[in-house]
Amino acid sequence: MTIPRAVLAIVFLSASTISSPASADTGVTAYYVSATGDDSNAGTSPRKAWRSLEKVNATTFKPGERILLRSGDSWTGRLWPKGSGAAGRPVVVNRFGMGHKPRIVGGGQVGEAVRLFNQEHWEIRNLDVSNAAPAGSVPGVHLADFRGIAVLGDNGRTLNHFLIDSVDVHDVTGDIRWIGGNPANNTPGVTWGTGWDRSKNTGGIVFRTTVPDIAAPGAAPTVLNDITVQNSTVKNTSFANIAVKQYTGDAPGAVRTGWGERRTADDTRFRPHTNVTIRGNYLSQGGTGYGGNGVYLTNVRGALVERNVVKQVAVSGIETYAADQVTVQYNEISGTRHAQGSADANGLDPDIATTNQLFQYNYLHENGDGILLCACRDSVNFGSAVVRYNVVTGSKRWNLHVAQSTGSYAQVYHNTFYSNEAPNMVSGYANGRVEIRNNLFASGVAASFVQGANLRYEQNGYSTGLVPSAGDLTAVTGEPRFRDPAVSGPYGDERTGPRLKTARGFALNRDSLFADAATLVIDRGGRDYLGAPVATPANLGAFDR
Repeated sequence: MTIPRAVLAIVFLSASTISSPASADTGVTAYYVSATGDDSNAGTSPRKAWRSLEKVNATTFKPGERILLRSGDSWTGRLWPKGSGAAGRPVVVNRFGMGHKPRIVGGGQVGEAVRLFNQEHWEIRNLDVSNAAPAGSVPGVHLADFRGIAVLGDNGRTLNHFLIDSVDVHDVTGDIRWIGGNPANNTPGVTWGTGWDRSKNTGGIVFRTTVPDIAAPGAAPTVLNDITVQNSTVKNTSFANIAVKQYTGDAPGAVRTGWGERRTADDTRFRPHTNVTIRGNYLSQGGTGYGGNGVYLTNVRGALVERNVVKQVAVSGIETYAADQVTVQYNEISGTRHAQGSADANGLDPDIATTNQLFQYNYLHENGDGILLCACRDSVNFGSAVVRYNVVTGSKRWNLHVAQSTGSYAQVYHNTFYSNEAPNMVSGYANGRVEIRNNLFASGVAASFVQGANLRYEQNGYSTGLVPSAGDLTAVTGEPRFRDPAVSGPYGDERTGPRLKTARGFALNRDSLFADAATLVIDRGGRDYLGAPVATPANLGAFDR
């Protein structure tokens, strides 16, 4: 997301005025790097700046030290400074001077344009990062195991504090590797049936841990704790814009550790990454045919994904997988599509082996699919999710798809679903419990509702022309009387962030049959989509007032 120019000016001035090589009371040093510098210099002032990434990469930095790259300059290759910070004293990569963010150009010659490995307490700010191999005459041949910024580890320890702030990552030509599928469908740059550890490892910003020897992984996993990605743009990167992933040991010849998978809700082998925040970013893959997820948040416990714009990605806007205690809120997601054989094109997806998932206050519009509830592996008999106060409009295939295995439990309430194109309002199957209540379903076509003994419909609103679910004995049917359903923007972009208030055209007029028609829901959230207190009785749908 772009910071307003007035704020940027303050940031630039602050960076340019931090020129003292050391603080008198702390002894902390700032090292400067400039395209016109000299590696024989001390590096401790702008006039004595180093020149090359090689000089930076050969240096082991101490807690609290800073690496400042000159604005407007560009370097080709990999930035991989060594060393670690300490609690409260991170090593900081930033810029100095006025102008465009300093550029790190991987050029498809390195696995990661910016890399950290078995390091901790780092903050990376205000860089422009790319890693694109030149395209050849055969589509996809140039794709490979590439990332823009990668935080990696394999030392069997907990590594703490990684902040990535106000970076621009773009044009990363990572290959596409799917967990399952038939390898007979392989094409250049796209590989099927690779399994967990060898799939979905490429993209813009990637947090991933492995082991030094897959045949002897050791007893302890490497866990990343306190991850934050904020105020950044990530565009045209494949597979993902942002991904978090743990190792599990399923490649040929590997000893299975189970750290990155969950066989049960309380699986003691499951060792997720912890305390993850993805906030205030602009994520798009509109310029690549090889994009995948906007946010692929796997193997985590304790995560917050909020106030991001996710636009024109493939597979899923925001997907959680084998995750616990995740809140996804205040995001705007649009234009998801199928790409490279993907089965999905949804806006939101609490997927397999996820528990305590809360998806609320999100605006999804013009996506291939709406919201996917996919606790859908028969061998994983658990899962819990709450989906509430979301606005889902303009979906092409289905608005809500449930694929719930035995033992799972999902609650879907106070959402507004509106589409004049999708033939399925609610589709899928439910071997686990799914409660669908107090939602508002509106469509200009005869959209269908899946039925089942484990699907409980209660007190939902259905626009005229829709046949209510047969199990919804307290259905309310009539004209919604939206305030202005002909919504055409403004929508969120990298300058403004999410434009959630655009969706208020789907709020109800007071004379709507759906006003004050909701049944009481325990722990219903207290506030509606726009933040208004929810009254008793409440409206059907995402807006109470």
